[in-house]
Amino acid sequence: MVGERELQIKLQLHQIVSKLDEENKRIYEDYLYMRGHLDRLIHMVDTVLPYCRPDTHLVDLGSNVVFPYLIKSLAKVQACDGLSRSYHHGEIVVIREDYSIAYEPLNDFPYDISRIESTSIAIPMVHCDLSKDRLPYRNGTIDLITCFETIEHLRSDPMNLLAEANRIIRDDGIFVLTTPNANSLSNMKRMLRYESPNFYPPFIRDLDMIEHVKEYSIQEMRLMFESAGFEIIDLDTFDHVNSQTFNHYEAYQIGYARADEAQREQLRRQDEVVGRHMANLFAKFDGLDRYRGDYMQVTARKASGVKDRYCFPLYEQE
Repeated sequence: MVGERELQIKLQLHQIVSKLDEENKRIYEDYLYMRGHLDRLIHMVDTVLPYCRPDTHLVDLGSNVVFPYLIKSLAKVQACDGLSRSYHHGEIVVIREDYSIAYEPLNDFPYDISRIESTSIAIPMVHCDLSKDRLPYRNGTIDLITCFETIEHLRSDPMNLLAEANRIIRDDGIFVLTTPNANSLSNMKRMLRYESPNFYPPFIRDLDMIEHVKEYSIQEMRLMFESAGFEIIDLDTFDHVNSQTFNHYEAYQIGYARADEAQREQLRRQDEVVGRHMANLFAKFDGLDRYRGDYMQVTARKASGVKDRYCFPLYEQE
């Protein structure tokens, strides 16, 4: 039965992206980003399926709307965009049957979704800054929290996200988070070629967008979850999915950007050799070959209240 659900969700995802592409519509300007990351998004859907029931209350923090749309039929879904400058505004994102997009003001919370036509999918979307704001959900009322590719964008206080997650989630509730892995093999190869050891290093000229403020190590992420009162069920890494039209690994390296195609091919061969040598080196030391994928994924369960709000050495001691 779960297999049939997964197949249907994957089919639906491809249909959504295809339709949005045809209509030249944009969901918060990043559906094209999601189009290049289908496998990663489907992997996230697969991860949360075991925790979803029709009565599961799910909040997607840092949402891009596409994921809540996919999971809507499996749980009671709400979302925060997570990086907004304006906390006091929200809206209902309505994806109609023809895949066109509409927005309705969100003045009251919770929102009466029954007002939306039955042929549409409505996602209550609240704007907030996850690094500063109190989330607009009551204590202990959420069963499942998802947060994908968001914490690395938080500028002022990333532990606010985890502390607020602890407050709103019920005891034994599940929190699933992904973020670029500062300890990845890709980052190490970049560093050896004197490039920036970051998954996404450029500045963003659009002041309404926030670049990667900090990419976290495995140890830092463990520290944050444990300090926030979560027990880690699983922590693992996986590789970024390169689309046919955009190679993320090459795009943000000066060497590749300035090379012609022949030079790029030479760089690729060199990187393959370096990667194999590094993998062989890691294998000689117990455990060092783990956690080398581009992304880390954490699945955790609330075990207690927040233990250490400003955990050292992630935060400077006063």
